This record gives sequence, C-alpha cells and structure tokens, in this order.
Amino acid sequence: HPHPHPHPASNKAKAHPQQWEASAKPLRNNSPSNDHHHHRRPCRYHLPHARAHTRTRAPARYTTTLGTMSGKGDDVKVDTYPELLAPLTLEFIGTFFLSLTIAMSAGSPLAPASIGWVLTACVYMGAKISGSHFNPAVSLAVALCGKMSWVNAGFYVLVQFVAAFAAGIVAAIVARGQGFTPGYPAVTPDEQLPALICETLVTFLLVLVVLCTAASTKREGNGFFGLAIGLTVFAGNVSVGGISGGAFNPAVGTGLTFMQGSFVDFWVYWTGPTIGAFLGCVAFWLMNGDEFQDAKFWPQIPESLKGCAPYLMEGIGTFYLTFVCSMTTESLLGPLAIGSMAIALIYMAGKTSGSHFNPAITVAAFSSNLLSIRDAGWYVLSQLSGSVLAAAFCRMILGWRMGYPHIQEGLASIPAALLIEMLLTFLIVLTYLNTMMKKKETENFYYAIALGGAIFAGTTIAQDISGGAFNPLIGTFLPFFAGDFTMFWLYWIAPVVGGLAAAGVYSITSPFSEEFDELKENV
Repeated sequence: HPHPHPHPASNKAKAHPQQWEASAKPLRNNSPSNDHHHHRRPCRYHLPHARAHTRTRAPARYTTTLGTMSGKGDDVKVDTYPELLAPLTLEFIGTFFLSLTIAMSAGSPLAPASIGWVLTACVYMGAKISGSHFNPAVSLAVALCGKMSWVNAGFYVLVQFVAAFAAGIVAAIVARGQGFTPGYPAVTPDEQLPALICETLVTFLLVLVVLCTAASTKREGNGFFGLAIGLTVFAGNVSVGGISGGAFNPAVGTGLTFMQGSFVDFWVYWTGPTIGAFLGCVAFWLMNGDEFQDAKFWPQIPESLKGCAPYLMEGIGTFYLTFVCSMTTESLLGPLAIGSMAIALIYMAGKTSGSHFNPAITVAAFSSNLLSIRDAGWYVLSQLSGSVLAAAFCRMILGWRMGYPHIQEGLASIPAALLIEMLLTFLIVLTYLNTMMKKKETENFYYAIALGGAIFAGTTIAQDISGGAFNPLIGTFLPFFAGDFTMFWLYWIAPVVGGLAAAGVYSITSPFSEEFDELKENV
C-alpha cells in the first residue's frame, strides 16, 4: 500500500464497508516462502469502483504438502517472481542431487538404495517450500489434478530439466577426473516395448503414491509421505532397472542421457512417464473425486463408482506386490524391495482400503468380525484381478524368465515349506491386525514399517525353502503363468491356516481394548 495509514472514512468508503475494512488491514500471504515480506506484497485484486488507494482482500490461500496455490478452479493464480524464486530453487537443488546420485552410483549394487534414499531426503527437505516434485511427470500430475497452475508447472518442468543437465555436466567432470564414465538410464537393446511398459507402470505408481500421501487433503499432516515416495522409487529400480534403466522421470531420462551422447531411446523416458502420470491422475480421481472440485475439466464421479475406491485400491496394491515379487527374484536386494514396496503401498492405501493385498489378511479380518462377508468377497475378487494382471505383465516383459515362488529342489521338503509358509504368514497377519486394525493407530508412522519389515524378514528366511509367497494369489498365478502347476495347494493351505491362527490369537488378546467394540461397529 502506498500510504502508511488509510485516509479518513468518506462517503464512498461507507458505501463499501467491507472493501474499506480490507484496505485498512495488511494483505496476508500464508505462503511459507514469503512470510518475511507479506506487508509489502503488491496489490493484485481490485473492485471496479474502488478508490485508487483501496484494495480488496485476496482469495484465501491454502497450503498442501505439494506447494501453495491461491484461488480455486479457473481462478487459480500464478505466483509471481519472488514467490516462485524459493520453490524453483528447491526444485533445482532436489532434481540436481537426484540426477547426480543416479549418475555417480551406477554400477554399485546399492545404487537403487542410494537413489531411493536421496529422493526421500530431498522430498522432506523441500516439501514445505516447493512440494518436492523433482520430476516433470509429478508436476504434470499435480497440474492435471488442479492443485497447481499450469504456468507454475511449466516453470517447474523447465527448472527440472536444467537441473538434470547441470548434474550430467558435473558428473562428467568428476567421473572423467577419476577415470570412469558416469551412469545414465539406458534401455536394454531390442527391449523398447518392455522398457516402455516398465516406465509407465512404475511412474503410474509413483504418481499415485505422491497424490495419495502428499497431495490429498485427507492425509494432511502425515510424516511418512517422503518415505513412501523414496521407497517406491527404490523398489521400482530394483524391479525394472535392468530393463528400462529405471528413470521414471523425463528430466533424468533426457538430461543424463544427452550429456553422455545417447539420443536413441530417450523417447521412452518421455512417453512412459507421461502416460503413467495421466493414468495415475485417473486412478486418483476415481478414488478421490471430491478433491477435484477445483479442476473443472474433470467430470463428477458417477454415483455407481463412488463406493469402488477400496476395491480399486486393493487391486492396484495386489498388482504391484505381485509384480515386484516376480521381477526381483534374481536380485540380492529382492527381499528388501518387496518389503519396501509393501511399506509404500500400505502408506498409499491405508486410509482407503485398509491395505490387505492378501486373501489371508482378508479372511483373518472377516473371521475377527472386522469385515463384512460382502466386502470380503469384493476384496478377494479385486486382489485376484490385480494378481492375474500383474502375472500377465511379468510374462509379457520377462517371458519364461519371470520369477515365481517355488520349492527349491534339493534344498527343502514339502513339509518344511508348508510349515515355514504357515508360521511366517501367522507373523505377518498378526502384525497387521495389531497395528492396522486398531482405530487409534490407523495413521501412525510405524504401522506400514512393521508390516513391511515382517514381509522383508519372511522373504529373506523363506526364499530358499518355499519361495516366500505368504499369499495364495502370488503362490498361484505367478507359477501358473510361468508354467508350473504343481504346488498351488501349498500356497493356499499354509497362508489361510496361518492367517486364521493369527485371527484367533488376536481375538484372545484384543477384545478387551477400549476401542474394539467401536471399531467393529464402524467397520
């Protein structure tokens, strides 16, 4: 405001009391990056009949984990330069270090872990300022969902590409000084189609995890969004890094590859992530249509689809758990990738479906009177659909090389495999029931880590004995598509018996908790 104090009230001011009151107060800007100068913010909103020195109150600004936006729908405003300076700086830094880690850790057996964890660190570092996109596919998805203006998204994408190129230059300087060549995403020769499928699938999940944990207004204030995002990228790299290079990011797939003189397959890193981002938005819309009121080009969710969110989430979660189990069989980091994927999926779906992804858990929840028979049936049907589709994709990508749980000949017997599957399923299901099914603990930080840790430990223990399925669907459809039809019965009997035993122990130890009766009524 050019005047330090408002002029005395006049007849015109009396005619617009709300307008005059707004002009007497400093315009407040709730953006984290601009709290230090909000008293000097220039006026952008005027009524047609306002006096020259009068300004109106700005539309309410609201903040989510993915950044600050003003207005709603078609009225979403574009941040101006110094407002964009802070988020763009953080976008550059985060994308730069993500790209640099990819380039400098290539060839290390721990490369996927280093990429996932540097992303986790950068996401937490920049979340309050820029939203921590670091990926044009994520920026595209956020803009499609109406949670960011398209102009701002364009600036984000531009900065992300510049940062990836800068990281490629720095990596080349450092690496050549040490006598080695920096790494970059590369497609396995003659596997462009499988690489495109892999990039699309993992980017779809990455975008959905970002939207469900970091952008959803229903999950505001959680502390696990960065961990979920980083573990998704880690598990995705272990799963498909040997096929597509594991970019899931057009900036990384362009900047690093161009700096190394590779111009052949970069289209894969544009096409796959772009398709995955769009499909991720569609899935998020189907499950959270009420959050798209500000994006007017999205239609209203049909009434017939409003109750399908839990079943869709169960199908998606079971798909990716099955997919990672098959794609990581030959990797030393395979068990850790499976556990990490379980953690990310549980964080993604916890508030929507309860994150079963396993008929053994669904049967245990039903037998404990925590799930109706109708919902239990739909859950199992959704899980079955996701598992079948995942097994089909694994067969398409890897052919007969696809991994699947089976008894190692000469290393284990059928009774040993049956016993270990039963015991470890008991542990996993009991962990689930005692951390996920208590009302006061559905949004704690540790519930997904506890269950993912149990799955990681179980897979490590059982992989040379029974294959470590702990899930009737994984133990059925992966072997089926791989052409092994001998041990289906084992992967149904052992997990179901283990799950029912866990439900029995839970019913003995938990009915006296204060929230148990209320929980049963709510469920």
